[in-house]
Amino acid sequence: MFWKKFFKSRESFGQFVSGAGICVNILLGVVKLIIGLISGAISIVADAFNNISDVGTSAVMLAGFRIAAKPADDEHPFGHGRAEYLAGFVIAFTMIFVAGKLFYSSVEKIITPENLTVDKITLLVLSLTVAAKFFLGIFYRYAARKINSAAIDAAAIDSFTDCLATGVVIISIGVYIEFGMNIDGGAGIFVSAFILRGGIQSIKEILNPLLGDRPNQELIDGIKKTVMDVPEILDVHDLIVHSYGAKKIFVSMHVEMPATLKLLEAHEIIDRLERRLQSKFEISATLHVDPVVIGDAAFDEHKELAEKILAEIDGDLSLHDFRVVPYKSGRKLIFDVAVPQDFPLTDREIRREFQRRLIELHGDDRAIIHLDHQYC
Repeated sequence: MFWKKFFKSRESFGQFVSGAGICVNILLGVVKLIIGLISGAISIVADAFNNISDVGTSAVMLAGFRIAAKPADDEHPFGHGRAEYLAGFVIAFTMIFVAGKLFYSSVEKIITPENLTVDKITLLVLSLTVAAKFFLGIFYRYAARKINSAAIDAAAIDSFTDCLATGVVIISIGVYIEFGMNIDGGAGIFVSAFILRGGIQSIKEILNPLLGDRPNQELIDGIKKTVMDVPEILDVHDLIVHSYGAKKIFVSMHVEMPATLKLLEAHEIIDRLERRLQSKFEISATLHVDPVVIGDAAFDEHKELAEKILAEIDGDLSLHDFRVVPYKSGRKLIFDVAVPQDFPLTDREIRREFQRRLIELHGDDRAIIHLDHQYC
């Protein structure tokens, strides 16, 4: 990647992006503030303070990347990667605060309107600030996608929102110049709505990884394909992905392998696969081996019976880690069942229904079922 040629880590690149945002926002904030104070346009002054507040949010983003770059310690064994999310939260809440202040000031301007001192030069300068903010937003969006940063993505949303906000200000000034109509207060309210919307959108996007959202499907598919490319592996299940920030992803899964494999041989295969996954996807992977009996007619018969009963209960249920052991005059079927999210039956109801159907067919058999709920 381009950024890797000049920066030793994603955190150092993030700090550079934050620093660039600070410089641009200081420049834009000062220019708009001067124009706003000279013209008396509350919408321009508010837009200026919005840019100045962005200096603070960029500084928070910079601090977030510096904290995220700290190595793991005794209190934080998985590192400090989630500090980026907290920085994104601060950016989003700052946007909402600025929106509230702007709304209040705009209402005051509607109640007591004032004459504006603006001209076409004002429009030109503001247009240039829109262009600068737009390119900053593009830069933020590029950086966010390259290093998968929620904080920078929030800053990108903020920048594009600022472009729309300043665009509304330009329209209001143009109306005042051409028609003498002072819609400055109304424009300020419109701008505040844009900023508020951007803040709420940022909070929603940052909240998901903090709460534990579904992992990226492309990552899941890639992991499964890499695992299944190993000839000795028959199937994979119970895949769980934990994220503690970008590039700090921990993955665990169960893989089925022939029971005839020697322990040392299976261990060597799993070791190689864990290293391959780490190198290919930049994750820390832990694999658990489930031995599978192959070529045993009695085993296959009982497994087919269990799969048939599960399919009758619901076609979305599937089993794995299947074993058969003697039980009094019959057999004990021991296995796990993968249960989809929002499944209509409870775990207890699934067990009870399976047991009832099994006894109807084979009165001496019993089942011990572990229910696995799917996280990926």
